[in-house]
Amino acid sequence: MVRAAETSQLSGSKAAATSQPRLDLLAALALAVAVVLAGLAAVLLSQDVPGRTVAAQAYPSRLIRQMSPPSDVQSSPAGWNQPSDLAAVGGRRFILDTGNNRILEVDGEGATLQVVDGQRDARLALSGAMAIDSDGQYLYVANSGTGEVLVLTPDAVVVRTLAVRHADGDPLPPRPIGLAVANDGGVVVSDAANHRVMRYDREGRLAWTAGSGGRASGEQGFNTPAGLTLDTAGNVYVVDILNGRVVKLAPDGTFLTQYGRLGNTGGTLARPKDVAVDAAGNVYVSDGLLAAVQVFGPAGEYWGFIGLKDPADRSSGALFRAPAGLTIDGSNLYVVDRFGGVSVLDLPGGE
Repeated sequence: MVRAAETSQLSGSKAAATSQPRLDLLAALALAVAVVLAGLAAVLLSQDVPGRTVAAQAYPSRLIRQMSPPSDVQSSPAGWNQPSDLAAVGGRRFILDTGNNRILEVDGEGATLQVVDGQRDARLALSGAMAIDSDGQYLYVANSGTGEVLVLTPDAVVVRTLAVRHADGDPLPPRPIGLAVANDGGVVVSDAANHRVMRYDREGRLAWTAGSGGRASGEQGFNTPAGLTLDTAGNVYVVDILNGRVVKLAPDGTFLTQYGRLGNTGGTLARPKDVAVDAAGNVYVSDGLLAAVQVFGPAGEYWGFIGLKDPADRSSGALFRAPAGLTIDGSNLYVVDRFGGVSVLDLPGGE
């Protein structure tokens, strides 16, 4: 599954952005699907899990607040259109506003403080960007449509632009949809088009790759890798969308274990999107199809789900429509909903 690589400079090519009419049509279709799936989520997650004697349990998180854009998200300059991820740096919050191809700095309620897009710098012209992260100093953005990683300051000054490519060359243009920044300045990127995960050092040189280059499962590779995160030991957690799991890799890229399996009940994953790990090693996985966040212990034990408006009331309805990006900042879990703003939850035992 892992392959060492000679150091090589990242390179790639620009891709044309999708036309706005097509984006609007896709957004409308996606919203209709999300509403239907959200209605099913509370029912699915309240069913008994096969092989268990108790129903899937609600994880003891507490909703603090919800950050919401203006109601007219399509026309308002401050609106959000299918946001996908959030990064926190120095007490500031940045939302990846994917449908509008820009980054928004927002306050604690969701009001826009700063708009970052191609009008400020041509290098910031985003194309379907799907992931954003921070090393505490800079913002890193996986500009998915152009096969690049952008590095910029919180005040939108571009530091560098890194183009993503596997060392030996893959048949399809890279499509980075997940990234995580290591403490040493290195970057881990998931390439959904070529089913690889790649680790680059702080100079942008390829250190290792994981995955076969095609659709795979088990220890052999991935089937559409997506969201990424790292724990304090440097282990890499990879959302493997179509295999319905999260794969844990050692710092050198070797396979260690997996969390979850393909399914549609508590403790399984239908369409996982992103992953976060808290200080205690608990693993949080957003699931766009089940409209919930599934929670696993460090050893893979299932702790429960986050996804009801009132965790104590099974009939209270789904909290999310299409949860995607996950970010842990201290004891708070930020859940970015493609069609429902950002939910901020307080986690038990957080630091």
